[in-house]
Amino acid sequence: MSFSGDLEYLSIVDVIQLLHSTRKTGTLRVNGRKGEISLTFADGYINGASHYDSGTRTGTILVEAGVISRDELDRALVIQAQAGPNRHPLIATLLENGMVDKEAAYHGLETLIELTIVEILTWKKGNFSLDPDTLNTCDEFRYFPDKLQEELQLPTEHVLMDALRIYDEKKRDGLLADEVTGEEPALQADIPSEEGPKLLSADDLGLGEVDTIKRKLPGFHQALRDTPVAAGPSGFTTTVKEAMAHLKGVATLPEAAMILLKTVAVIFPRALTLVVWEHELVAERGIGITTPHAAGPGPVLGYRLPLTAGSLFSFVLDKRHPFYGTSHDQSLHDQLYRVIPPPGEPTVFLLPLKLGKRVVAVIYGDFGDQPAGKVPIDQLTSCAEYASLTIETALTRAQQATPHTA
Repeated sequence: MSFSGDLEYLSIVDVIQLLHSTRKTGTLRVNGRKGEISLTFADGYINGASHYDSGTRTGTILVEAGVISRDELDRALVIQAQAGPNRHPLIATLLENGMVDKEAAYHGLETLIELTIVEILTWKKGNFSLDPDTLNTCDEFRYFPDKLQEELQLPTEHVLMDALRIYDEKKRDGLLADEVTGEEPALQADIPSEEGPKLLSADDLGLGEVDTIKRKLPGFHQALRDTPVAAGPSGFTTTVKEAMAHLKGVATLPEAAMILLKTVAVIFPRALTLVVWEHELVAERGIGITTPHAAGPGPVLGYRLPLTAGSLFSFVLDKRHPFYGTSHDQSLHDQLYRVIPPPGEPTVFLLPLKLGKRVVAVIYGDFGDQPAGKVPIDQLTSCAEYASLTIETALTRAQQATPHTA
């Protein structure tokens, strides 16, 4: 059984979101004028990809992403060539020869898949087809050699969000152009014979409302929102201005984090400050967590949440971007929701507080037992950026005021 369609009427963003939300397993094949690209899904998570030009792209992308050096790539290619029929995929070769660690390999493959999606975003015409329960992944996109029995499993909403960000930035900087359409032969989707499997209907996939989807490419943050985003409740602009006025006088990170916590709590019934350590997050003070929302910040919780590769928290720390949307991330259920009750709806907000290029704290927010509402993401992000700026300024002034000893 398969599900097929035309990119002219249903964007790849919509297709990926639908496959994720309906927790489908299979290979999504996308055919365009340049060739075929495939994405594989396992229970709605992306776990692999194939690109029509993967042989030349993989190493180049890993070098450009800073995962490996050009010399390391050349050495790995020599090892692959000498291995003959026992040749392993590039990522596996790099791992086996100590040229890259597991975390760097993970991020390297994440980047490969993101840029593969970016490529599809430039296609104006093409066909897609889902082969359910069939997982065909190009060797070069595999995380580890088969003998290690480890598979890549990327949170789909994270990958899609970052792919859209990369697409927007490259378009803005003139580094990416959409495909120019012209007179060309019509693309034919794979159509099974009468003896073969029949097509899945939209209802079979849980996509009965597919005709209500807007036929346009969403913006970076808009792509993953399941709830409306607006300028915030009445008076919230004043709240943000007051928060920024308070931030002008702060000199420490705890002060800035507290102001952000209180600002986020104006929108969300539950908010929590998570302090970033090397391999974990530490739950600090919260509002609406252990005490009533009206009571303000509660006591320090002190819970330690391990950071795991590929989790929603790791994604926000790595990309240094806020996240707002529906997430079924396992780390939320296995870590955070073991110490605080899960919200009624899986809609969460994560706001990073940065110091230079490093995230030092994350403000978490959810709607508790209330339905998800409108969130002024741009205003909250601006507030967090201003908090980062004031802390950096305060630290710089403190350093300048410190007398130097001979």
